[in-house]
Amino acid sequence: MISILLVSAAPAADSQAPFTGSDYLKLTNRDRIQLVGVSIANVKKEGVTIKKAPVFYCQKLDSFYQTHPEYKKEAVGKVLKTLIIMEYDWAQKGVDKDTMAKEWLGDDVYKQNKRRTGR
Repeated sequence: MISILLVSAAPAADSQAPFTGSDYLKLTNRDRIQLVGVSIANVKKEGVTIKKAPVFYCQKLDSFYQTHPEYKKEAVGKVLKTLIIMEYDWAQKGVDKDTMAKEWLGDDVYKQNKRRTGR
């Protein structure tokens, strides 16, 4: 069982380094699924709805880090949130998914993602 129970997009406290993509990739598949599952459960407690399974997002993370190794130094929570938003799977009551995606991703990536998803 892993000891990291919370992965968020917020920066870690100064005394603790963020859990990065490199750290994530050192985990077993089982621990990766558990980490992503706990992360999703934590944001759901804050009113976010995510429909896709942790396994789906582990596959997304694995693929992302393989094609973009430069992001392995980033906090895995931030990358995970980005991938969830890109899938239009991050839903909050009263928040438009397109508006959130544009704000989170920036205009260029937002437009590329719109073309990719056909939305």
